[in-house]
This record gives sequence, structure tokens and C-alpha cells, in this order.
Amino acid sequence: LTAEGATVVKKAAGGKLSIRVKDIPKVVEVGSSVQVGKVKGQPVALFRTGPSTFAAFSLLCPHQGVTLVRDEAGWVCKAHGSMFEVDGALNFGPATTDLPAVPVKVSKGLLTIG
Repeated sequence: LTAEGATVVKKAAGGKLSIRVKDIPKVVEVGSSVQVGKVKGQPVALFRTGPSTFAAFSLLCPHQGVTLVRDEAGWVCKAHGSMFEVDGALNFGPATTDLPAVPVKVSKGLLTIG
């Protein structure tokens, strides 16, 4: 997340995050994902599936709960080497599942994660 992108991600009620849809290009490009903050204490990434479509997922490895880090190919767990695609899909274990989805809603020009 760039410094400019970080300034547009806001904490919302109930431990959620919000971003104005018009500011999302500052945060993430189509076909890519970026860590945007924490929802209820859990690190989350926003994946931009299209110009105005999005998905979000937890960045806690489903294997043992270690926080993932971004690399050139996607997301990786430094503890045991699990690897995930930019959209959260499992690429390589020991994890056995994709990254858990986090709810995303777009309403009145605002994207809410959580």
C-alpha cells in the first residue's frame, strides 16, 4: 500500500474499513491485491477483480495463522512456505485451503470491507 493509498483507507464502525470508490485506483490496480489494514484485528487484503468489482480476504495463513506477506507472485507465509495467488487462491501448501473471504460491499460510492 502506497503512502497515498494509506491515506484513503479509513477505519469504519464495527471494526470495518472503508474506501471511496473514486480513490481505489490510488490503492490497487485491476488484477492485483494489496494489504489495506485490519478488520476486527485481522489483516486483510483487497483484490480488484475489475474496474468496479472487488474481493477481500484474510491475510492469516489457514495453516497456523501467521500473517502473510506480499511478494512478486502473490502472498507467502514466511513460517512454513505456503503460497497464495494475488486473489487468495492456494498455490502451494502446507496450507490446504484458499484464504478466507472477507465481506465487501459497495454502496453510494463507498467500498466497505468487513
